[in-house]
Amino acid sequence: MTIDARSYLKSIRSAELQLQLKRKQVSNLRERLSSSSVPMDKEVVSHTPNVGVMADIVAMIVDMETEINKQSAEMILREGRAYELLNMLEPDYSSLLIEHYIKGKRMTEISKEHHLELRWAKQKVSNALAELQKILDQQN
Repeated sequence: MTIDARSYLKSIRSAELQLQLKRKQVSNLRERLSSSSVPMDKEVVSHTPNVGVMADIVAMIVDMETEINKQSAEMILREGRAYELLNMLEPDYSSLLIEHYIKGKRMTEISKEHHLELRWAKQKVSNALAELQKILDQQN
């Protein structure tokens, strides 16, 4: 099965964005946990109604952090493989693909940074994708 170069690079960025979202969710859960905890200077009551909620939040945090750690390890491997492939390209091509697909820069921003007309920058990215596709096809 042939891997599409554009989809391959987009999947790396997408996975990173998903990880960022999960980290934000964990942060929000931690904030919720700290706002629903009992102040330590108050009298301790043995039947605090939100203990079950707090336990559920802690369990969710632990589960999500485990999932984040697993996905982060997978991401490191995927990114490493992507960079190995990108290093097989001309440096100009690889830098354009990294900036656009992995770092998520817009083409207008890339064209300005590289002092290229927008249409020429798009053409170079298209050429770079074609070269990466050749490499992917050879490896399958």
